[in-house]
Amino acid sequence: MFDKNPEEHYIKEGNPNEPTYYIIRRMDEKTSLAEMYRIVMGHIRYSLSKGWLPVVDMQNYPNLYLSPEKLGNENAWETYFEQPFRVGLEQAYNGENVILSNGDCVKPYPDYSMNLSQKKNDELIEWRMLIKMRLMRIRPEITEKISAMRKKIFSPKDVVLGVLLRGGNHPERKIKGHPIPPPPEFAANAISDDFKEWACTKILLATEDESVAELFRNNFGDKCVSLDQIYSLCYDTEKTDASEDKFFIEGVKSLAQTILLAECKSFVAEKCGDTTGVLLLAKKFDHVHFFNLGNY
Repeated sequence: MFDKNPEEHYIKEGNPNEPTYYIIRRMDEKTSLAEMYRIVMGHIRYSLSKGWLPVVDMQNYPNLYLSPEKLGNENAWETYFEQPFRVGLEQAYNGENVILSNGDCVKPYPDYSMNLSQKKNDELIEWRMLIKMRLMRIRPEITEKISAMRKKIFSPKDVVLGVLLRGGNHPERKIKGHPIPPPPEFAANAISDDFKEWACTKILLATEDESVAELFRNNFGDKCVSLDQIYSLCYDTEKTDASEDKFFIEGVKSLAQTILLAECKSFVAEKCGDTTGVLLLAKKFDHVHFFNLGNY
């Protein structure tokens, strides 16, 4: 079913009285599962505004969570999520009317430009409605697996401060219009003040930069736990069950960052798409602090 045309287009158009299925696809195979979650939200909102039934296809388009031999045979989306209206790809592609989405995102969708305020925030409330309506339901076995990861690291008494700093790899790109991240030393000092003021006992750090992780280990010692530490504890690749292949594990890791940070008592982060993802899943933080240094 792979279609190289990246534009939105009908591949079947028949009886107008029959449902129109809108196939949500992503043609950038490097997209993380957490980012795909937010992109799908935008497509669902768009399809509902047209009266179409959305169905997510991570089966016929290469992605990070599907081994090459499973391409075309298994839907990676359904490994982690339920379909929005419980309609599978077979039913959708066999329908009278089938539209392929464009291979990118549609706007609006919840990206890094969103308002991050926890106070009156109609935009955040609107996107969360898709979750409350169970159109973005994470499979229970995945949330249980991630909950078990948390229990291995933190006790119920821990007051955990979630920290999201992407790190030095991204500022090197300096993409016009994208948020400017805080310098690591500046961020660490500000977070130290928040940590004390909010009476936290542990930090959960999410970063893609080992130098940032090292800085936090030096500053906070064993009070700081990085997501990489959690992953290495929970996933010994040499001992992992064969059913949990590396593609599946990468998907769990991608979702774990968002879910574990969303479960923290307070949250400090730079402005980016991953931060927006955490806010979508969080019920409410006791305290938040967002670094907003403008855009490139």
